[in-house]
Amino acid sequence: MSNSYKFTLRNFRCFDWDNPATLVFGDGFTALVGPNNSGKSSALRSVYELRNYLAGLFVTVRGPNGYRLNSAFIGISDATELANDNAPGSFQFSLEIPDGARSAFGSASLAVGGVFEIDIGTLCCRAVQVRCIGPGGGEWILSSADITTGALSNQDGVITYSARSQEVDYSQLFDFGRDLAASKYFPAFRNAINEGAGSYYDLPVGTALVETWDSWKAGNIRMQKISISRVEAEIAKLLGFRSLQINADRTNKTLDVIINERPHKLYEVGAGVAQLIIVLAAALISKPPYILIDEPELSLHPSLQVSFLATLGSYSQKGLVYSTHSIGLARSTAQRIFTTCRLSNGFSGMQPFGTQNVNLAEWLGELNYSNRAELGCDGIILVEGTTDVLFFQEFLRKISKDGKYVVMPLGGSSLINASIGVHIDELTRIVETSKIRVFIDSERKSKDEALASDRIAFVSECEKRGVEVTVSERRATENYLEINGIRAVLGDGFQELGHYEKLKESAKPWHKSENWKIARETSLTDIKDTDFGEFLHSL
Repeated sequence: MSNSYKFTLRNFRCFDWDNPATLVFGDGFTALVGPNNSGKSSALRSVYELRNYLAGLFVTVRGPNGYRLNSAFIGISDATELANDNAPGSFQFSLEIPDGARSAFGSASLAVGGVFEIDIGTLCCRAVQVRCIGPGGGEWILSSADITTGALSNQDGVITYSARSQEVDYSQLFDFGRDLAASKYFPAFRNAINEGAGSYYDLPVGTALVETWDSWKAGNIRMQKISISRVEAEIAKLLGFRSLQINADRTNKTLDVIINERPHKLYEVGAGVAQLIIVLAAALISKPPYILIDEPELSLHPSLQVSFLATLGSYSQKGLVYSTHSIGLARSTAQRIFTTCRLSNGFSGMQPFGTQNVNLAEWLGELNYSNRAELGCDGIILVEGTTDVLFFQEFLRKISKDGKYVVMPLGGSSLINASIGVHIDELTRIVETSKIRVFIDSERKSKDEALASDRIAFVSECEKRGVEVTVSERRATENYLEINGIRAVLGDGFQELGHYEKLKESAKPWHKSENWKIARETSLTDIKDTDFGEFLHSL
C-alpha cells in the first residue's frame, strides 16, 4: 500500500506528453538525481510556478465560475515557456492521494486523483478527469463532461452528480493541492543578501529577511523567540561553533553573526554558513507543509550535507523533496530516488532509480570519503536501512560525532546476508577494517528467539574479515525510542513500543521515516543504559 502523494506534469517544459515528470511527496525524503539541464529544477520549481492554481482547484469542479479557474503563474514573464515546444498550446498536471487515505470517507465516493489542464493562451485551468473510489471500494471515472454536471452539496468539499446518483468528496484531494500551494521552494542560489526588501523565489532576502528575523527575535511572542534560539543552536551544532548569535544590525540591512564571541557581517562568514542561516531561517519562519530545495549540498562540506538536510526536513510539516548531483547523498537519505535524463528527442525523462546493483565501495566514493578522512573522519557505520541513516545521524550529533562518521544503509535484506563478504572486501581497500562498524536490527520477536539464518550468515561473513557487528538486543531501532520523544513528535495518542513489538502491529503505528524526528527529541539519558547506548559510547 502506497503512502505517497503524487504530483505529475505532462507536456510541461522539457517533459512531453509521453514522458511525464512525477514528484512524490510522502514519508521521509524524495531525491531527484540527474545531470545539468535534465529537468530536475524545472520539476521542483513547477510547484512554485503553479501555486495560484494549486490553491484554488475546487473551483474547477464547481458551477459558479463555469468549472474554470482563471489565474496566473508566479515568477513567469512569458507563459509560453511552460508548455513543451512540441505542443505549445497547453499542459496538464495531476494530483493523486495515497492508498492509505482512500478508506477515510463515508457514504460519498472519494476523489483520489484528478487531471487538470491549463490553456496557455487564456491561462484558464479546467478539470479533465477525476478518478473516484465508491463506498464499496470500486473505482470509477468522471470525464470532463461529467464534471460540468456537478453541483455543490451542503457538505464541505462534496459535489453531487444527480445524473449518476453519486456524491464525490474532494476534500482530501484538494487539501493536497493546498498543501503544495503553501509549500516553499528554495533555489540553488541561496546567498542573496542585498539591500531592499524582497524575495528570491521563497527565500526572503535583504531587509525582508532581516526585519522578519528581528521581529521574531526581539519581539514579544515567546514561541517565535524560542524558534529563533533553536535555529541558532542547531546551526552552531552543525558547524561546531561554541556559541552563535544572529542579530539584525543597527541599519536593519543585514545580519550580525557573532561566532564564538567574535562579530561578523553575514556576507563575511562564507557561502556555506550564510546558506545555512538563510535557508533555515526561511523554513523556520514559514514552517511549510513541504520543502522543495535545489542542490542542498552546495557550499557545504560532505560531512555537513546530511545534517543540514535532516535539520531542514524537521522544519517541514510533511516532507522534503530535493534535487542533487550527489547520488551518494540521495542513496544515504532518500526513501525515494528518481533520475532525470535527456532523451534522444531532446526532451527529458524521469524514472525511479534502480538500486538492485549496490556497490558499497563505489557508494563510499560518491560520498567523498577520502576528502572526509583527510579532515579527521573516524570511519563508517553500516546500518539497517535508509531511515536509520538519519536516526543514527541524530544520535551522533548528540555525542558531537556527526562529522566523524559516514553512515551508510545496507538496504535491509538486500545486503544483510552472506553476500556482504564481497562488499566488505571492497570496503577494506578504502577503509581500515578497524574503522568499519555495523549495527543491524535483530528482528527478534522475543528475547530468546534465534537470529534469522541470513543475519547469522551476515554476521559470520563480517567477523571473518575482522569487522565488528552489533546486533540489536531489541527488535529494531524504533524499539529504543522513548515516550517523551515519541509524543513530542507524533502527539499524545502514541505509545512507545515493547522491546520486541513490531511497529506495524502496534496499537497506533507510525512510519519508520518518523524515527529520526523522534530521535531528535530523545535524550541520551533515555538510551544510555541500553545496548544501543553502549554502541554509541564505544564510537
